[in-house]
Amino acid sequence: MKKRLLIGVIVCETESLMQRRLIKGITAQAFSLDIDLAIFSCVSNNKELTSHQKSEFNLFSYMNLQMFDGVLYLRDSIHSEEERLHLDAVLQEQKLPVLVLDDDTSPFPYLMMDDRSSFCAITNHLIQEHGLTDLLCLTGSKGHYTAEQRLLGFRDAMENAHLTVSEDQIVYGDYWYDSAKQLAQDILSGKRHMPQGFVCGNDPMAKALCHTFISNGIRIPEDVMITGYDASLTETQSMIALTSYVRKNFRLGAQGVAKLYQMMTGESCVLTQTERIEVITGDSCTCGVDTDYLKHQIAVEEKQDDYRTLFRMSNMGIQITQHETLDGCMEAIRNNVYLIRDCKEYYLCLCEDWEGGGALENPSEYRREGVPQHMLLKIMYNNRENSIVTKPFASSKMLPRLQEDREKPGAFFFSPLHHDDRFFGVSVLSFGDRLDTYDRIYCDWIAQVNTALEFVRMQTYLKRFNNRIYLSSIRDALTGLYNQTGYHKFARECFDAAKNEHRRFLLLYASFDSLRQVNETYGHSEGDSAVTVLANAMNNSCTTYERCARIEDAEFAIIGYQDYEEDACQRMMYAISGYLEHYNQSSLKPYKITASFGHFCDYISPDMTLEQVTAKAAAEIEESRASRQNEKASPYYREFVNLRERIYSNPQEDWSIDSMCRDLILSRGYFQKLYTRCFGISFTQDVINSRIELSKRLLSSTDYSIAYIADQSGYSNYVHFMHQFKKIVGITPTEYRRRKRQSED
Repeated sequence: MKKRLLIGVIVCETESLMQRRLIKGITAQAFSLDIDLAIFSCVSNNKELTSHQKSEFNLFSYMNLQMFDGVLYLRDSIHSEEERLHLDAVLQEQKLPVLVLDDDTSPFPYLMMDDRSSFCAITNHLIQEHGLTDLLCLTGSKGHYTAEQRLLGFRDAMENAHLTVSEDQIVYGDYWYDSAKQLAQDILSGKRHMPQGFVCGNDPMAKALCHTFISNGIRIPEDVMITGYDASLTETQSMIALTSYVRKNFRLGAQGVAKLYQMMTGESCVLTQTERIEVITGDSCTCGVDTDYLKHQIAVEEKQDDYRTLFRMSNMGIQITQHETLDGCMEAIRNNVYLIRDCKEYYLCLCEDWEGGGALENPSEYRREGVPQHMLLKIMYNNRENSIVTKPFASSKMLPRLQEDREKPGAFFFSPLHHDDRFFGVSVLSFGDRLDTYDRIYCDWIAQVNTALEFVRMQTYLKRFNNRIYLSSIRDALTGLYNQTGYHKFARECFDAAKNEHRRFLLLYASFDSLRQVNETYGHSEGDSAVTVLANAMNNSCTTYERCARIEDAEFAIIGYQDYEEDACQRMMYAISGYLEHYNQSSLKPYKITASFGHFCDYISPDMTLEQVTAKAAAEIEESRASRQNEKASPYYREFVNLRERIYSNPQEDWSIDSMCRDLILSRGYFQKLYTRCFGISFTQDVINSRIELSKRLLSSTDYSIAYIADQSGYSNYVHFMHQFKKIVGITPTEYRRRKRQSED
């Protein structure tokens, strides 16, 4: 299927009547050419770049300009000059077709509204229909393009009627109420004479004139007639229905797409049908209200009122802030999509880091600018699916729906989701094939969504914070392991679960053999360092099924319950001893870190208690320590320690019992008996442990292949290495490497 062209539209305040007409013209022409639209529109639009406004404008950084075939830039709709200059620079970097509408101050090609002939037409209405000859023109700021064009239109109409125009008949205003009120006061005070009629540059100035005059006893239209321009105010927004002119924003939008299409493709196109209404009459001249236009406005207003009532009665704000989980909040938001007038499709997309990463240590670190590499599609509402989802997608795609094959083109309105300067993501709305835009109610709807997202974020943050406080009460400050309180809590839970589920209960005690000596000889900071080494050795031997705790200064425990093999504790002790031996060899410390062990790994009988099990393991530690003291008195102890150090320094070498026996002049049987008595492990098993420890270090710190690591660890047979590694560690080398990488990330 041929790729459909995509035009981006940059605009602010789409809910305003003027922008709505312009966007409808853009949409009509784009749909006639089978072109998709992605309309990026900010809800707030202040001149000052407050933290809130910066986050609002961050929406434009979500535009992947490389996806667009062209951009329509409604530059004048953005009030912040700083943001306009920023967007100018960004668009210039992309080298794609850009057309600016109704603004001639940018570095891009532009298309301006023909306000001159239109303003001539509204002036002619007062001259030709009402026979007025003494008129005053209140236009916009002096030097402003549209203000000067409207003034020229006024002059054209006057000159065509052979009426002179003096300087007193021209007043520059500000397109807002203040200048019109000042003009009215000047006339009421006698500084200016009262003309027969006023031709105002827009509706707000005409409204201000009418209200000021009526408040001071001037009758309209009997004493003076007043016309507006652009037909931006409805009858309900003024105490008197204004005679005005429907500015050709719809036509400008359609012409903009046609011109941009020619810039993109080199081809011309037929302009779609545009407005038929020009002058609309009201009570500010003697024509009276245009009933046809009034009927249209009444229908629009009634529909707006229906949705305002729905929104007001919906209690949406309460519904969507009652949930502590994101999905609960999303479900409540989805249930309120019906409040968006004529919505056909809706999508809510969150930054993958929308919560700020949950950084409890530095909560000020969160997304203020730009967008992450991936987004999360959370709400999908269209004619095929209406559900809460969690679908990651690349931010560069902007919206997955844009890449889907669709029979008809679509217009998608992107608006920012944020709370002050904290950027959450985007809200995307489509009206299907209707020529429509969102209204003020949708802006209020989004504001409610922003509040709900901040509420959920704060709930999540507080939960994490409270959990951190709880964990600090059961965690050891030095090692990060569970403390004695945590140990007693989890030991009881594991023991009861093992008994109820008929699984083996595992308890492994380890005691630092010489912590007191290290503290007294080398200082407590060195002792803390040594304790941390033993803590790491213990924790490194655990799987995801066990918990490790420091229960006293030099006492550690591992607890768990699973379908363990009988030698599970033995394998853990081998792993811990191997870790310590490697550390002793590589650290160059003047002392050695060793541990005595006590353990239990068996099913729990109905009459057995946790206290009995712990007492048994504790007694084994004392037996182990006493045995180790006896072995140190052996005449061969120093030789065996030196031998073991050489093994752990070079585990890949060919260590054989026979060669060791020859060196020590011992029989094979006596050598094995003494070695096991000294270290609590057989010579053969100790060599295997030293090799497995080396392979674990290589797996976690390098990208070497498994076969290469097996060879470097002293295994000539790759398959034998795999079997032996899994038997001792409990998982395959590949899985071990994966888990290590995940824990580091």
